Amino acid sequence: MAAPTGLREACSSNTLRRVFCTYAKKARLILMNSNKSVMNRKTIVFNDCYKSFTRDQDKALSPEQTIERFFERLERLEVNILSEVRRIDNGRLDIPVYFSVCTDEARALTGTRKQMGKGASPEQAKASACMELAERFSFFSYLHDENNFIRGDYRHVRSLGFPVLEPQWLLRSVGDTRLSTSHLEQLLQDIPLRWCWSTNISTGEPLLLPLSWFYAINEFNGCSAGNTLEEAALQGICEVVERHVCSLINQYRMVTPQIDLESLSDPVARQLIDTFRRTGIDLYLNDFSLDTGISTVGALAVDRSTFPAASEIVYTAGTMTHPEKALIRAVTEIAQLAGDFNTGSNYVASGLPKPLSMDEVAYMTRSDRRTTVDRMSDLSDANMRVEIERCLEALRRSGMEVFMIDVSHPRLDIPALYTIIPGAHFRERSIRRDAGLFAAKLLHDLCDDREQLHTGLERMATLLPDAYYLSFYRGIAQLTDGRYAVAVEQFQRALALQPEKEDRTSILAYQGQALKEEHRYDEAIEVLRLGLEEDEERPDIHNLLGFCHFKKEQYERAITHFERAVALNPASAMDYANLGVNHRRLGNRDEAVHYFTLAVTMDPSIDFARSQLEELLEES
Repeated sequence: MAAPTGLREACSSNTLRRVFCTYAKKARLILMNSNKSVMNRKTIVFNDCYKSFTRDQDKALSPEQTIERFFERLERLEVNILSEVRRIDNGRLDIPVYFSVCTDEARALTGTRKQMGKGASPEQAKASACMELAERFSFFSYLHDENNFIRGDYRHVRSLGFPVLEPQWLLRSVGDTRLSTSHLEQLLQDIPLRWCWSTNISTGEPLLLPLSWFYAINEFNGCSAGNTLEEAALQGICEVVERHVCSLINQYRMVTPQIDLESLSDPVARQLIDTFRRTGIDLYLNDFSLDTGISTVGALAVDRSTFPAASEIVYTAGTMTHPEKALIRAVTEIAQLAGDFNTGSNYVASGLPKPLSMDEVAYMTRSDRRTTVDRMSDLSDANMRVEIERCLEALRRSGMEVFMIDVSHPRLDIPALYTIIPGAHFRERSIRRDAGLFAAKLLHDLCDDREQLHTGLERMATLLPDAYYLSFYRGIAQLTDGRYAVAVEQFQRALALQPEKEDRTSILAYQGQALKEEHRYDEAIEVLRLGLEEDEERPDIHNLLGFCHFKKEQYERAITHFERAVALNPASAMDYANLGVNHRRLGNRDEAVHYFTLAVTMDPSIDFARSQLEELLEES
């Protein structure tokens, strides 16, 4: 799951509430002094760790050893989390891609059906898919174990005598230079934040960190697993740095140097480049490292012979301590996302957006700057501990410190970490540098007591009277309580307070939802269309418009919006089900069967799709 973009995912996803509110009906400030004995305190210390595999990625163990170890560790678990591991590419690129498919039990915990793995060899791609599952299962198991946490605000946690991450790091994490630390603590007052043990890797200091805050802004980004703690740490650091530079480059359309491919010496890198040349796919590779001191390669590929009918423009990046390993990571990531450029599949954008045309990424593809691999930063060493130290030093020069949480599952026993670098950017996080926005989000997400929620929002409004997002969250609270007309008024007030453009779109989306709930479909359509004028790539708005047109019996218009919703979010089983319903209303039996089948295959819990599919099959 991606992190929220400002107000965009404030209420449309229940993931954060499900994870952090599992125990929210307990006392408001729980697990006080008793937590000193039950909290899982792990101080992270790195030791020498020498690489034994360096063909396409640098690992402590070979892919074959990683796979064998993974399956051996699965036997220790009390629950089965893996359904199968299978190769899913069709061989056109001859770059292997694997899925690790979750069981229903694992999916209920992690929220995902499958993980993808990449590599230059089948063994490495399979190992990658397996470790992705280990990473995700470990992290979400950690989140669901209340023994890892203390709940409370800053005042409460300080009263327990633990070392605490100071609030200036929270301000730095969202780039807020206006709000004072005391003001932030007032905004967070009485919010039952979840605190856990972490280590400031830059100093070695163990301290309690409010994971609720950082999960709200970064979500799953920063999770990693490895054969060793050191391998996991390098992967975590590199992933956060990769998302950071990609966010900056995309936001500011920064022109970066194209990499001279003739400067490559790594045989795997050259082989991968030759694969794209041989298949006629245009590949652009740029140095995205910026001033981090750690090599990131931006990669974009387009098959002009199949785009847009059967392929997409794929835009991604890779970060590693060695520039050619970063390039290999980026190119294999393209293969992972692309569906061999001939399957009609859709990938879900993450660190970088999904371009709809080459003009959108001209700042990358038409760069007149050039560089060579040997001019890029090289922090590589045979010892991963040395590489970690070099990465930390490079980030320290940029004013960044690294915090890590050990989220390893005690029975799976595969090292897993959650890495946080306050100040690192992420594309799908709000560009608004306002800690109050995230404080309001946390109040909304973590507080189950409706009276406390309304009171807290009113108190925040006295501290930040001109904050449009507080009117937004007050509107959300009213919407949740079923007071739709009041919610519409609050959203209108938020719009009048001149929100950021990206947040204006979200406010319009929720205002449209409130109007829809009041069955004011014409007004809802008008508002939602304003939202699309601001940002056409909003699957939630297309979903709402599809519903409104369906209720007005305008089924063809509804289909147009639901089709766009699934194009933007191919994982949306509900929108496939919605397409099935509308096609059935139009008498398009085959199309309805197709979409209902997709829906129930992706999400068997959609009962109406299953029942309508059975009815259609019985009719035949």
